[in-house]
Amino acid sequence: MNNVSINGDERYINYKFNPFIIPVYAAAFPLIYLIPTVFIILKIIRVYIGVIIGKQKDTIMNPNVFTVIVFQLSSNFLYMLSDYSTIRLPSTGIMTSWCASQQPNHGLKILFFSSVYFNYTTMLFPTLLSALRLIPVYKPMKLEQLCSRLVRICIPLILIYPFFFTFPIFPALGDCRQLLGAYPFGSIYVYWSHSWFDLKLSGFLLCNLVFWLIVCTIMNIVLYRKLESLRNKNKSCKIRKAEISLTLTTISMLSAYITNLALVIVAIYWPFLAVYLVAIRPYGSDCDFVLVPWMFYLTHPIFKEKEIVPTQMRRIPTDNSDVP
Repeated sequence: MNNVSINGDERYINYKFNPFIIPVYAAAFPLIYLIPTVFIILKIIRVYIGVIIGKQKDTIMNPNVFTVIVFQLSSNFLYMLSDYSTIRLPSTGIMTSWCASQQPNHGLKILFFSSVYFNYTTMLFPTLLSALRLIPVYKPMKLEQLCSRLVRICIPLILIYPFFFTFPIFPALGDCRQLLGAYPFGSIYVYWSHSWFDLKLSGFLLCNLVFWLIVCTIMNIVLYRKLESLRNKNKSCKIRKAEISLTLTTISMLSAYITNLALVIVAIYWPFLAVYLVAIRPYGSDCDFVLVPWMFYLTHPIFKEKEIVPTQMRRIPTDNSDVP
């Protein structure tokens, strides 16, 4: 990656945006699947409002599980926006002249910080979801009490947690830098400089990715084995479908771990290759943003349209006595 800021560089200040270059196409192409996914997320949130805010009773969806999934989808959406603002849009050159005319500032730092922040939250919500799914298996008698307590405690902790590993860049200033490799002149990205103690964020992120991936994987293996042992128990078809849906949704959340882990390892040990992985990493992140809502929406029974039976129906005559 590049360590030289373009801020104040006349070559970049005078840069003219060219919409007919590969980075522009690479940034525009994902909109084909990102925009429909946003509509699916809005549909999920609408159902969530009906179930949680409207107090609708639904035995096939634990409201606490639903809350965590909505938080995860929201984090994915915000992470996608921050990714666009720090990598994808700057790489097109559309921000180059503006960014070069700025001095390094905290506004650009906040753009980068938001990307790292939501990277952490999207990493933690799958673990909380897995923990919630273990409770009805091992503590069914205290399901509502334990789930609601866990959600009330863990969601604020998850929202605070990233600050403990991003503190080095609190005093830093954000700047813009030229992307190297095969990127054309004017393709930039947002980064930062002058952190506390010159600490890097990649080491913290790597340790967290490895730790939470292991924890989440173990919890899902334990859950899968327990569900297999209970598979022959008397359960309704909807409950079984809901369990399968949540399992597939949780597994699809793990895709973000893999892509982020690959990028961090390459950035630490082979930094000269990081620029090439940066070009494809957003598509890996998109897998998490796209797969989770679509998997959840298409497989969970709560989103199936319920058959409406008319309240007034004439009984079909069954014998001659009913005939006038």
